[in-house]
Amino acid sequence: MDRILQPTIPGTVREMEVPDTLDLADRAALALNGLGGNIDESLMTMYGQINLSARRPYFSHWGSAETVCDPKFAESFPLMRIMSGSEQYAELERKFRHELIGRIDEGLYWDRVNPRRPWRNSYATAFYGEGKNEDFCTVPGTGRMLRTLLVWRELGGGPDCDRLLDELCAGLRRILVIRGDYGYYPEKGGWAEPCAYPRSGWLNTDEAKSETEGGEGAVTCMHSQQLYGASHWYEISGSAVALDLARKLANYCLLPRFWGGVPDPAGDRTGLPGHVAAMLPDPPFTAGAELGHWYSHFHTRACTLRGLLAYGRVTTDERALEFVRRAYEFTLTQGMPRMGWINCWPGAINQMEGCALGDMIALGVRLSDAGVGDYWDDVDAVARNQLIEQQLTDPAALERIAAQFPDQFDPAEAEKMPGKFCFDNIIPRSLGCYYGAAWPTNVHNPSVMHCCTANGTQGLYYAWEGALREDGDRATVNLLLNRSGRLVDVESHLPYEGRVLIRNRAAARVTVRVPAWVPRRDVRLRVAGVDRPLDWVGNYLVAGDLKPGDTVELSFPVRETTARYTMNAHTAAEQVYEITLRGSTVVDIAPRIIHPTRLQLYQRDALKKAGPAPVRKVRRFVAERVVRGW
Repeated sequence: MDRILQPTIPGTVREMEVPDTLDLADRAALALNGLGGNIDESLMTMYGQINLSARRPYFSHWGSAETVCDPKFAESFPLMRIMSGSEQYAELERKFRHELIGRIDEGLYWDRVNPRRPWRNSYATAFYGEGKNEDFCTVPGTGRMLRTLLVWRELGGGPDCDRLLDELCAGLRRILVIRGDYGYYPEKGGWAEPCAYPRSGWLNTDEAKSETEGGEGAVTCMHSQQLYGASHWYEISGSAVALDLARKLANYCLLPRFWGGVPDPAGDRTGLPGHVAAMLPDPPFTAGAELGHWYSHFHTRACTLRGLLAYGRVTTDERALEFVRRAYEFTLTQGMPRMGWINCWPGAINQMEGCALGDMIALGVRLSDAGVGDYWDDVDAVARNQLIEQQLTDPAALERIAAQFPDQFDPAEAEKMPGKFCFDNIIPRSLGCYYGAAWPTNVHNPSVMHCCTANGTQGLYYAWEGALREDGDRATVNLLLNRSGRLVDVESHLPYEGRVLIRNRAAARVTVRVPAWVPRRDVRLRVAGVDRPLDWVGNYLVAGDLKPGDTVELSFPVRETTARYTMNAHTAAEQVYEITLRGSTVVDIAPRIIHPTRLQLYQRDALKKAGPAPVRKVRRFVAERVVRGW
């Protein structure tokens, strides 16, 4: 078990001078501050929320959602360390891992009765009933624990990880309700949250009739993490139990009753969460249920798509892969893909949830890896824009906004539930976390839901890992971002100028993807200071016969362009936005709503200036092992 509990990531440190442009490793180091700063050490669980719109900002516990999301934090910690090499909160992470492993027994991951957590089963009582003093398994949380164990295993977790992965897959298969060739976890099988399995067994096994039953407005989401984890464990281990579990969950998630339709903002929302629009039929001649069309909470839909994508890839299920691709491309119609902003509640409001940041990057990277399309430009757009803007980085701005609000805290609630709230050093401990929701131009009444922190930080990793791939003596650069690896160091001068330097350490060949916004006729390639003819393979330029110490340099013009996009067209929430870009980097957006309680996004005047990028000295960490494929 000691190998699982070891948070340190082996690697080397390089000191170098680089362009002072977007560096995801810096964002990962900041993310560790937010992840560790929001764990309640007295209970060894996260605080579920941060209220930053109060004279005294505070952390608040948030029911059983914390038990579900704790493994998400535990998965993010090592990924941020791989990127940055930071050991901040390493001892806390070790204790946190120990706590999570201790929640596993009888092949499931449990939220146990704890008198110090009276809020533990109060997440969505309006949908699932009042909580009870009985242990219950958070079934989606068990799926998240599968994912976390897979990451720990990749980083040297050893046979203990294998044993726990087998046990969890067997436990999840044991409590699955089987109907023919599919299986499900009943939405109201327990209390207080979706798919809660009481220690005494399911309260009922009713099958959901539509996707929007329950507090999250998404039934298949509550099966997605189990599908994702079981698929990958089957890929690694060949486990027949994991494969059977994954197949039955995939068949359930693909049922037509859960897909199709478009948002109807004027429809009857009776029984739906307030942010979920009702459904209209698909356009004429369109079978939306076969194409992955969705009309409710996007993050929850994306979780399902990610599970189906993992299953389709490891089982070579062409129909599942096609379904996810079609759904992903439909999703792009619900936002502004060039700035990485997707409307997570179309037909209801113009907002992007922080969770969706990681989802969009993961889908773009993994669909590209699966060979069903080239979506690296979409990934680049999210990584350069909304992923960066929605991370908490500006303490002075947060202090100014907090001062606009009264002290909104209710002392009676604190007296009723001691330990639920924390007021200690909130803003500094929150830096690196992710806002729960953002309009295209601002964050209104800033707050954090830590499901979004976990997904946002993992989005950082997916983009960082996908940016540079190394295999033997060959390096592939998919995104023109700063990144160091075993074979090469990538230095990006974007968006100041179209110049990317790849400093070779040990690669014989480097392949570089050129973004779609760059005209091929304008690209210049130099190796060791000598022009080379352009050798294209698809969207990639190939530079071979490299020697250690060679520099591969790409240069091209960076144009400033503008584009107009209409969100929530033909509804009361319709809004037209105009974005200004340099290459794929958004440098401005209009119209803005200026208000003391709104945090303005895309304050990027410094990036509008063309010319040489500023430089800085950095200590760059290169991990011995990089987790890929999750």
